Amino acid sequence: MIKKLLLIIVIIITLYIVTIFMSPTLADKIENSFWFTWFNQKIRDLKSGADSTYTNIPSKEQFLETYDQAKIQAEIKAKEALNWVNEVKWNIDEVRSTLSWAASTYNEVKTSIETTKTQVETWVKAIKTTADTLNQVSNTLNWALSWTLNK
Repeated sequence: MIKKLLLIIVIIITLYIVTIFMSPTLADKIENSFWFTWFNQKIRDLKSGADSTYTNIPSKEQFLETYDQAKIQAEIKAKEALNWVNEVKWNIDEVRSTLSWAASTYNEVKTSIETTKTQVETWVKAIKTTADTLNQVSNTLNWALSWTLNK
């Protein structure tokens, strides 16, 4: 039953497609009544494309000429791509070099900051030591003066 139904559908579609080419006005009327106005033109375009493909087969010489032209164009595109790749590689190398310089500069600055920090810490210790010494001298003088004045 399903096979018969599918066979009938295939026969109807085939007859309709034949009608598109044998009686275009009738097919256009049928198309307009079912509101799918694009179908007939698609079928006609498909047939035109197939006709031009099957009837315009190039000769061996035309094929070889087209092949040679395509080969030349491919070589040109390959050279352009290679040049582009080399340019990108050069740019990447430039960026890598700049980043390497920045990293070494960063390390130098970091080392300089650490050295300065160590120096400042040493100076702070020296100033604290000096302040403690001055404090002790001041205390000693104050004690000596107060002891002398009290006697």
